[in-house]
Amino acid sequence: MKQQWKKYLAFLIHPIAIGLYLTVILTQMTIHYYAMASSVREADQDQGLTGVLYMFHQKSIDYRLRIRGPQKVSNNLALLAVDERAVATIGRWPWSRDVIAKGMDKAFQMGAKLIAFDIIFSEPQLNPAQQVYDKVKTSGISGPVGGVLQSLTEQMDSDRVLGESFAKHADKIVAGAFFNNTQGARWAPETEFCRDLIYKRSPAAKQWDHEEVLLSVNDKYLPHVPKALLDVFANALSEKEKAVRDAFGAPKNKNDEVVLEDKIQKELHDTCDTILTDFRDGLAEHWDAVVSQEDPKTFKYATYDAWLEDFRNRSFPNSIPYGDDWVLNTPEIAKGTKHTAYFNTEQDPDGTIRSKALIVRTGNSYFPGLSLKAYLVANNYNASPTISYNPTTQEKEISDFEITNNETGDTVTRIPTDRQGKLLINYAGPDQMFPYLSFADLLSDSPDAEVYQQVFDPQTKRWEKKSFKVKKAEFIKDKVFIAGATATGIYDLRVTPFQENFPGTETHLNALENIMQGNFFRTLPNEAMGMPLLMAVLGLILSIALSYLGAVWGLVLAAASLMGTAWIDQHFLFNKGIVVSIIWPIFLISTLYVALTFYRYLTEERNKKELRQTFQKYVSPAIVEEILAHPDNIELGGRKANLTVFFSDVRGFTTISEKLDPHALSDLLNSYLTPMTEIVFKNQGTLDKYMGDAIMAFFGAPITYKDHAKYACRCALQSLVKLKELQAEYEKRGLPTIDIGIGLNTGDVNVGNMGSQTVRSYTVMGDAVNLASRLEGINKQYGTRIIMSEFTYKEVKDNFVCREVDWVRVKGKVLPVKIFELIAEEKVPSTVTETIKWFQEGYQYYHEKNWQPGLEAFTKALAITPDDEVSKLYLQRCQDYLLEPPEDGWDGVFVMKTK
Repeated sequence: MKQQWKKYLAFLIHPIAIGLYLTVILTQMTIHYYAMASSVREADQDQGLTGVLYMFHQKSIDYRLRIRGPQKVSNNLALLAVDERAVATIGRWPWSRDVIAKGMDKAFQMGAKLIAFDIIFSEPQLNPAQQVYDKVKTSGISGPVGGVLQSLTEQMDSDRVLGESFAKHADKIVAGAFFNNTQGARWAPETEFCRDLIYKRSPAAKQWDHEEVLLSVNDKYLPHVPKALLDVFANALSEKEKAVRDAFGAPKNKNDEVVLEDKIQKELHDTCDTILTDFRDGLAEHWDAVVSQEDPKTFKYATYDAWLEDFRNRSFPNSIPYGDDWVLNTPEIAKGTKHTAYFNTEQDPDGTIRSKALIVRTGNSYFPGLSLKAYLVANNYNASPTISYNPTTQEKEISDFEITNNETGDTVTRIPTDRQGKLLINYAGPDQMFPYLSFADLLSDSPDAEVYQQVFDPQTKRWEKKSFKVKKAEFIKDKVFIAGATATGIYDLRVTPFQENFPGTETHLNALENIMQGNFFRTLPNEAMGMPLLMAVLGLILSIALSYLGAVWGLVLAAASLMGTAWIDQHFLFNKGIVVSIIWPIFLISTLYVALTFYRYLTEERNKKELRQTFQKYVSPAIVEEILAHPDNIELGGRKANLTVFFSDVRGFTTISEKLDPHALSDLLNSYLTPMTEIVFKNQGTLDKYMGDAIMAFFGAPITYKDHAKYACRCALQSLVKLKELQAEYEKRGLPTIDIGIGLNTGDVNVGNMGSQTVRSYTVMGDAVNLASRLEGINKQYGTRIIMSEFTYKEVKDNFVCREVDWVRVKGKVLPVKIFELIAEEKVPSTVTETIKWFQEGYQYYHEKNWQPGLEAFTKALAITPDDEVSKLYLQRCQDYLLEPPEDGWDGVFVMKTK
């Protein structure tokens, strides 16, 4: 029985069993992910583990897009750019709106199919002639002079000119708009209903109502509200607004109007929380009058409370993004406009734009985004979102958009979206994949134009930004333009999968390209069932294979599995527009390999424990690990590696040794070297040797790690902290005070077990080692404690506070090296920051041979920190050079005469 239990226990802890346990756990996580992913709102991904995994899924899409690389776009889309050349030619933005009108007229004369504006004209443009006319009019001047001024005022009314141009080309223009309030609209049913009433009273609603929206939204889940009730609630809101206006009084200026409007909106929205119950008694009493106006076949609510209960039960939350507080073009410009769309762009939580919301809603009204509206207007199409109720999320959501031809009524295509009506953008590549036409070229009289675009160079096999001449009329004919600003300083930079600084206007172009060409990203319809099955089969195979393969072949199998998964997805799915959650098989493969390898290490490497304990008594722990992991490395010879070398030395140790007897000197040295060595080991350093009172160490070997320069700097700073403690202790004991200097340098060295057949030492050799030693000694020149080379500074400049102190040419070297003082890690007191600022200013003047400004800067630095020896040194140098300037050809380099 005991033997059977041992076999059973051995099976339960066998690597295959461990792999199967992990497979079951990850498969269950996959099932849970697909069940919950639909409830993870793209704008709110902080919902625990599911949200984190969804974020990794999005990052994987970015990575796959970059692997795919740029791709060619259609030739019927372009960006009409307010670029640097346009600003230099026409003038500072914003321009007079008659300039925009003139540009539109020219574009449509040359056959442009459509212009959609990622620009808004929400404020009236100042008319100087109007101001003069108003002043003249108040002075009582009339007659011919007044008539001339009135005529001039009308001619200079650029808003009127732009409005007339919008009206003239209304069928070919999509005006821009945006909204400010983007909250998720998770209100109670009565609040949602009331906010819809508030919107319908707004100026924005009146402006939208006279336009062609080109959206047919059939929301069959909206509960019916009797007209009599609508009138009651609308009147209640009107009364509430009137009360606020009466209490506030007549606005005296523009600011008062804004304050009043804010008060009205707040009061109306506060009313929304209880509006359906505020009138319960009155409505119940007159319910028969309400019922009499409704169809008795469909309206069968005996009481107001019965209707209200049904209203609440049938009012489902809406997952479609909510927008409010609309900003539109001025009434003068908008009155002849037939088509408007919003250009808001929503970022994911990491700041990346990956999708476009094709529609948003305000109350129960729906509005199209710029990309969708441009597509619909350019082709005379209509869009109908497919709205359904999801019992899992208990929300209304969208599955796709049906696009129909307005002339024939035929279905043209369907646009796949997520549940919120967002289109995942299949980016063509980085910026300028679409041609850029400058407004300057559009307005010029030249028949030619210069167009900017990324093109594929067959010789270099790369996409490159180029400019080329085109015949303007030929280029513009039948083009769909999105107009936006790209000049530096006036356009919005966005983060996309391809690029961190990407013109926001071009995100609309990419979405429009996807819609027009049909190159959408789609999901596999049965992925939620197929992925867990794939996980189970893959996990079983890998658990068996990794349990019997060695470390090397296990790594080969895991790497091959990862690369194979990525290759299959990229070539057979992603490049064909199918997006799957590839993170799950990658997560499974990585987890199984790491877990099983670690588990086998713990169970199969116990025999190394005694060896490790033995060697740790004699060498650093890092070398022990190198010996255990790679026994071949302890042979004679070495390897080339990039490391950071550390030298520290006690100042004036010869003088100290003369004051102490040998036994006291030995105790002092041991009490100093022991904690300093522990600091080296704590920061993953390797002790090379002691040279009397000096310590030589290096970081980055035998265990290779990238941040060795950071660890070396941290070790140096911690050594100074420990030094202060030792100095206080020595002072109490009556021992001499010691001080140290430290030199750091990063570079390529030879590292390994070197020496003779009888004596070996794990050490480093090379020029980088010599430079570190000389930097330690150069501290004496500058009164510093830690000096590093420019090569170390390059690795740590983002994490440590340093300052450049000189350019030096060490003995035996031709090229100078910049040296830096290491001050602290991360934050320092404000006095130190100010001292460094003035020092750096003086340092710059010094190298520019501006001795007097340099003197002033260094003096200011010393006024803050009087004991700053480096500032004192440069103050003296500037004073000397003022009296006796350096020879011609002086390059500011200090030459070290000694080692």
